[in-house]
Amino acid sequence: ANPVGAESLVIKLKYQRPAEELLVPGAPRMIKFALGENVTRSGSTTSQRFPRTRTGVEAVYRRAFTEAREYMKRWDAYNADRTKPMPQRDLRLETLADILRRKVWIQCHGYRADEHLMLVRLSQEFGFKIGALQHAVETYKIAPELAKAGVGVSVFDEWGPKLEIYDGISAYAAAVLNKAGVLTSFHTDGTNGTTALHINAAKAMRCGGLNEQQALQLITINGAKELGIDHRTGSIDVGKDADIVIWNGHPLSVYSRVNTTLIDGEVYFQERDAFGLTAKSTFKTKLDPFKYVPNTPVPPKASTYAIVGGTVHPVTGATIPNGTVVVRNGKIVAVGSKVAIPAGAVMVNAKGMQVYPGFIDAGTTIGLTEFGQVGQATDARELGSFQPDIVASTGVNVQSEHIPVTRVQGVTTVFTMPMGGTVSGHGSVLNLFGGSSELMTLNRKAGLMVNWPGGRGGFGGEMEDDGDNRGSDADLLAGGTAFAQAGGSSNSVSEFFDKAAKYGREHTKTDLALEAMQPVFRRQVPVFFRANTASSIRDIVAFAKKYNIRAVLVGAPDAWKEAKLLADNNIPVILEAAGKALLGANDVVSDYDPYDTPYAAPALLKKAGVKFCFMTDSYSEAMNLPHRAAESCAYGLSKNDMVRALTLDAAEILGVGNKIGSITPGKLGNLVISDGDPFELTSNIRYLFIDGKPVPLVSKHTRLRDQYLDRIGN
Repeated sequence: ANPVGAESLVIKLKYQRPAEELLVPGAPRMIKFALGENVTRSGSTTSQRFPRTRTGVEAVYRRAFTEAREYMKRWDAYNADRTKPMPQRDLRLETLADILRRKVWIQCHGYRADEHLMLVRLSQEFGFKIGALQHAVETYKIAPELAKAGVGVSVFDEWGPKLEIYDGISAYAAAVLNKAGVLTSFHTDGTNGTTALHINAAKAMRCGGLNEQQALQLITINGAKELGIDHRTGSIDVGKDADIVIWNGHPLSVYSRVNTTLIDGEVYFQERDAFGLTAKSTFKTKLDPFKYVPNTPVPPKASTYAIVGGTVHPVTGATIPNGTVVVRNGKIVAVGSKVAIPAGAVMVNAKGMQVYPGFIDAGTTIGLTEFGQVGQATDARELGSFQPDIVASTGVNVQSEHIPVTRVQGVTTVFTMPMGGTVSGHGSVLNLFGGSSELMTLNRKAGLMVNWPGGRGGFGGEMEDDGDNRGSDADLLAGGTAFAQAGGSSNSVSEFFDKAAKYGREHTKTDLALEAMQPVFRRQVPVFFRANTASSIRDIVAFAKKYNIRAVLVGAPDAWKEAKLLADNNIPVILEAAGKALLGANDVVSDYDPYDTPYAAPALLKKAGVKFCFMTDSYSEAMNLPHRAAESCAYGLSKNDMVRALTLDAAEILGVGNKIGSITPGKLGNLVISDGDPFELTSNIRYLFIDGKPVPLVSKHTRLRDQYLDRIGN
């Protein structure tokens, strides 16, 4: 969070070795620079430090490098004539002088195109070396300038937590930069967990049409070049360090995982099959043929559509080769291999394509949160400990950019939820298309949200973070972590439920909060309990029995430890899909848990007979749900079970199984049509239907991609 940070080191991940052995010999010295709000803290109401603006940040750099130049001149003059007085040594200016001498490379944190271009121009003026612009989510807007300047970029897969990231377009950006000739890589910005960085690279194929080699370079040689160590690593060449990874499948496939990792020829990681799931896992060693198709025309408006010739996956029955699905007035009316096509129906040629029910994200704040740090941009977190009468769909912004960004990846329905406090309110099931929140809503009060003590903060999991490990400023302003602010405890939850139950038996005055609890006691509405540890899960099961209520666990990364208990009590689980690439990605609850637990948990629950489905627990990550869920297939979950968890099981857990979740006559026409496996990023989503209507596969991300591809003449 300083314009000029500390010197940095290039290391290899040699676990348990002395620190000096981690250093890469011959790597350039590095220094961390930073731009944007992390430096200016312009969103703070208390910060008084300079700089507070981006223009002030430029002034800091210009003043510092001008001072360093003068410092160098004084020392040059002294070294030329030692009879002159020796200048005073200044360690701060020594480092800045070494930056100007190009002995130290700059790795610069930032987001917006304007501030990155400012630093590039300063590098040209003062002559310093930029190894890479990091995060750099808007650099696709200045791709020609970066290519001409020879400045590399390392992007990450994020666009939601801050206003200054809001024009970030993730893998689309990497594709634009690559096509402009900019040295481009991906990074995690993280320190722990098991990152799925390789899948980010694959996303650049679907999102921007990169080929297999270009995608692999994003996570191998390109990063090595940006760190100045490509003479040692980043490719398998004679004479280079033996930094080699052996995969069980192709690294750009979701059906793959690492088997063995060697660093400098020594094995530092080997797959441990702690759960005995390898034999049941799905691996794909060769990518499917891929032809990039960025913009498929939308079928014309009609009341009846016939999707003809595709391989239909009903979920409730066997796969139908060369099948037909007929949708009329929003609903599926026929499905099969010998279906008559009604007169006047608009035909959609799905020959060679795959037809699935729309995918469901069973835990988001889409429509309630647009980005972090700005209080006006979120309605997800209310103040107060007990707010059961709050309903999520009331506050849904149907114009949220997260809606089209999510649905172009095949997600047609989400469960969006209030957060904060102890009892947060009711979550709502929404289709991601419609002219109003009422038209989008499938189940207005799908379940009551309760943050159980010992969970991970407000409903919605860990708060979106601004880089300071405090959660987003917007979340903090809106109430902070649930139990830190609300003083929640299991006793307080019991006291509130006791109060609500007593109210249901007898009351003289209407209390809307307690009225909202009565359908829970009548078992008409389930309670969605946010849980974390095994002990919390045991407490929740006992609590549900005590009050005779329907319970659903949310998050619950320790659910696999209590799988038999959950199966015996018919309690389903909404799991956060593994496969994240950023920060503390896919981490375990306990250091003693096997490293691959987040990926293996779905298979373990399935084996125990626990119904489960997937969520991203985010508003900006929902676009990644299908491929994140599919990564569990490389850890013992069958593809059929994964698909069911993304569709019918999710619908049933959310109380809308009679409306969506399978390709069944009478259900809504929510359909995803892809020209290959829709979970593999070497396929294109070609058509999308929601409520039986074809939906344009256009989003803020695709619009910005196309706009800036035009700028580079591509």
